[in-house]
Amino acid sequence: MLVSIVFVLPVMARKHKPVVPDSLQRLEIEVNDVGFTMQRVEGGSFMMGATPDQTDKDTYTDKPAHLVFLSPYYIATTEVTVQLWRAVMPEREVITPKGYPTVPVSYVSWLDCQEFVRRLDSITGLPFRLPTEAEWEYAARGGAKSKAYRFAGGNEADSVGWTYSCSGDWKHPVGHKRPNELGLYDMTGNVSEWCQDIYGPYMLSTQPDPCGADTGSYRIARGGSYDECVANSHLSVRRWHLPETATEYIGFRMALTLPNEPMQQVEPEEPPLTRSVRIKGRKLRFVYVPAEQPYYISEEVECGLWKKIMRKDSPDNLKSVALGMSKSDRTRFAEYCSRITEKALFVASAEQIVLAEQQHIIEPFKPEGNHKRKKESIRSIQRKRRVARKLSPWTEMIGIRLPEPDDPVLLHFKKADDESRPLRLVIPIR
Repeated sequence: MLVSIVFVLPVMARKHKPVVPDSLQRLEIEVNDVGFTMQRVEGGSFMMGATPDQTDKDTYTDKPAHLVFLSPYYIATTEVTVQLWRAVMPEREVITPKGYPTVPVSYVSWLDCQEFVRRLDSITGLPFRLPTEAEWEYAARGGAKSKAYRFAGGNEADSVGWTYSCSGDWKHPVGHKRPNELGLYDMTGNVSEWCQDIYGPYMLSTQPDPCGADTGSYRIARGGSYDECVANSHLSVRRWHLPETATEYIGFRMALTLPNEPMQQVEPEEPPLTRSVRIKGRKLRFVYVPAEQPYYISEEVECGLWKKIMRKDSPDNLKSVALGMSKSDRTRFAEYCSRITEKALFVASAEQIVLAEQQHIIEPFKPEGNHKRKKESIRSIQRKRRVARKLSPWTEMIGIRLPEPDDPVLLHFKKADDESRPLRLVIPIR
C-alpha cells in the first residue's frame, strides 16, 4: 500500500511571523493515490454556542454561550469522500451513486468512523481522530480569522453549502462551494459530521480543550446536511445520535494533533460570587459554592414564583417560602425553569444545601409563623402515645391492640427530608 506525505506552503502567507514553519500550515497526505489536505488551526479562545450571530432559531441545546480555549490542531479541508473511504477500507462498501467518487461518504456510524481512523493511523503513522465538538465549531466559524458569519464562510447558506433549497435532495462532490475563512469546505450542508464527544448540555466553563460529557449514550453530529432547511443549518446547531446510527445524512471529517504540540495553558477565571436569573419577570439570586464540583445555589423559592411556574394555588403568602411540594413537583419545577431561562437548573440536593450551610454561604431554614402549630402537633402525638401505652395491658387482655402514633421526632426528620425542606435550585459549573 502506497502512502506519501507532502508538506506544502499555504496559499496565503501570513503578514505576521508564523508560530510554526510555513511548511506545516497545510499537510497534503496521500493514501493509495487518493489525496486529502489537513489545515492547521491555531489555538485560541472563542464563545461557543448561541452567540448573537447564531441566535435566530429558538433552541436551548446550544445555550448558554460559554468561553472555550483550544490548543492548535489540524482539521481536514473537506469531508471524507467515498474514494478515500475505499482506499482505507476496501472491503467495506458504502452506498453511493455510481460515478461520483468525490461525494462525502455517508451511511457510516460513529463506530465505523473509529475503525476508519484506526486503520488510517496504522497506514500513515499519524494520530488521526474525529474532531471534538469545540474544535469543529471553532474551525467552522473561521478560527482566529472569523468574521462572525452565521454559516461557514458567509451569511447566505446556499453560497457556502448544499442545503435543502439548492441540493436537489442529494449530496454533492466536496469542495464545490465557497470555503470559509480557513479554507474549509462544506462545513455548512452536504452531510452532517460526526464529532468525538458524548452529548451533554452546555455548562459554564473556562476549561481548555473541552471534550464533551463524561457519560451518556449519544454522540454529537454537527453541521447541517443537504436535506436541512437554512434555519437549521447555522453553525451552533447541535444534533446527537446513537453511535451505531448510520444514515445517508451523516458523514465525517478528520482532525489531527501532531505529537509534542504545545497545549493551551489557561488559568481558569474566578467565577463571580453571585448570579441572578430572571424567571417569568421574577429575579432569583444565586450564590457561588466552592466545592470539588462547584455550583451556584439559589435563595429559597417563594410561593409567588412557585405559583407562577406551576400554576397551582398556594394557601400561604406569595412572599413566604414554598413548602410541602412533592419530589416529582420539585423536579418538574426545575425543568420548567430550565426551558424558560435556557439554563441548566436542577433541584438542590440535601448534600448541596448542607455544604452551603456549613460554609455559611446560606442560612439554615428557620420556619416562622407555624412554629407554635408544629409544637402543639408534636405534643398531641406524644399525648396519644402515652395513652396508648397505658391502655395496652388492658386492651391486650381482650384481644385488642391500639395503634401507636409515630414517634414525633422520627416523623419530624422524615418530613424534613422531602416536603418540609425549602426548595432551592442549583446551577452546576463544570
